[in-house]
Amino acid sequence: MRAPLQKRFINGYFKEYLGRLNSENIRFIGILGNDDLEIIEPDYLNMISNYKNVYDVNERKVDIEDISFIGLSKVLDTPFFRKDRIVIEQGQQMPEQLKEIVYTNKCRDALTVDEWKEYRKQNVPTMEETLENLQKPTQGYKGIYIFHDPPYGIGLDNCKNGEKVGSKAMTEFIRNSGAYMSLHGHIHESPDISGNWCAQIGKTICIQPGQSEYKNPELHYVIVDTDKGEYELKIDIIDSKDLLHGVFK
Repeated sequence: MRAPLQKRFINGYFKEYLGRLNSENIRFIGILGNDDLEIIEPDYLNMISNYKNVYDVNERKVDIEDISFIGLSKVLDTPFFRKDRIVIEQGQQMPEQLKEIVYTNKCRDALTVDEWKEYRKQNVPTMEETLENLQKPTQGYKGIYIFHDPPYGIGLDNCKNGEKVGSKAMTEFIRNSGAYMSLHGHIHESPDISGNWCAQIGKTICIQPGQSEYKNPELHYVIVDTDKGEYELKIDIIDSKDLLHGVFK
């Protein structure tokens, strides 16, 4: 069900949206998230290859003007049954799973929870090594990381149940990076729970605007001026006719 809907979104609404940006000479820099299936990634990459203004930075770098953008869509293991884009972390306990079956290998292979517990020990990369393998910002450029997972413990990873589920390895990586900024998502409700949509690790400004839940019309985003060093949270109401992006029409 999810893969056909995502393909329809990519080749419909999203394609048209990127075309509008292209016509206005506006650049789009981004990554997919953990709910964006790996099996649809070829469709996504093929579609965006038609636009010179669009850059996918998942585990790669793009330099634009004086900024190096570097991204990572992988997240720490979640309670959810889709195990695309999952990594593990030293000392992290496997979260309690919400379903008895999970899916690996681009959601093709079904495993029981016990099988997944053993599988992840040998077959899933760690956040530590994944971050270390990323390219570094170009010398003299401002580094901006686009990480779907938030760092641990600075108010950007707070769940409704009180848990903090961000990555400790990411916190240390950012602390040692000296980057100008890091951008995050994943935990939709975190700013509402913690009261924080931005924080700082060392010299790095960390931003997590949060997001409303499915079919909620509130769009959360942050406007950043990298020249002035200013950033501001915005919340707009999406017109009801645009909420489903034409996917279910």
